[in-house]
Amino acid sequence: MASAPIEVVEAEVTVTGPDQVTTGAVFDVAWSKTINPRDYITIVPMGSDPGTSTGYIRAKTDTAGKLTAPAETGLYELRYVLDAGAVTLASAPIEVVEAEVGISGPRVVRAGTEIDVTWSSNVSARDFITIVPMGAEEGSSAAYIRVNSVTQGKLTAPDTTGLYELRYVLDQGARTLARAPVEVVGADAPLDNGAGLSVPATAAPGETITVTWTLQSDSADQRIALARKDQPDFSWISVQSIGDVASMQVTLPDEAGLYEIRFLDVSGGALLGRSVVEVK
Repeated sequence: MASAPIEVVEAEVTVTGPDQVTTGAVFDVAWSKTINPRDYITIVPMGSDPGTSTGYIRAKTDTAGKLTAPAETGLYELRYVLDAGAVTLASAPIEVVEAEVGISGPRVVRAGTEIDVTWSSNVSARDFITIVPMGAEEGSSAAYIRVNSVTQGKLTAPDTTGLYELRYVLDQGARTLARAPVEVVGADAPLDNGAGLSVPATAAPGETITVTWTLQSDSADQRIALARKDQPDFSWISVQSIGDVASMQVTLPDEAGLYEIRFLDVSGGALLGRSVVEVK
């Protein structure tokens, strides 16, 4: 009944982003205008076939948004892609480089206890810190915490003794960026960080025991503390300054239970040794 000619011309769109991002990082991307709200912006390996997409966001009515960088390093492209026909209207190069992250924690911990863990920086708030058996497959996780916007946190050590790893793992691709070894020992095992404590394993209620150590130090304030096993590190039932001696008499509580003898460097804020003694 009627017809009218119409010409379809190439849309003029540009897409921009940073020249370089680190693996797994969330970054800003912008485009000059939206053709169709169902169009999308994606990041793909350089030279990928038309229509390829991995992580993407819909254009909607915006001209800016955020994408997550892939877990693998290399040269990539940002693309503005039409929903109709998956035609790429605009592209921009971007390089994904290795993120530099470090992680640290104690070398030896007791089974089932809390571990203080620190990491140098955050790539994405959704990344996580975990503890897994030494040599576990990439992407393995047991107990874990999200990094969020902090650089320290606490994990609970496994109940089974053995060699483990603390890992910083990218949420994108579950790739390990940093790792540190940790040994999990028995729940009542002595822990030493240079003090060389020697303490009887058991004693009677109210008994006075002899505590010895090997550390010689010029620290201004070192003490031998008696504490319940579950007390915070720098709280105690009783405490004595060390001075120039290398042994000390400590009287245990009358109540049965698990207690710890601790070698504290108060001036240095360090716990240099601890050993459990069972009163029974």
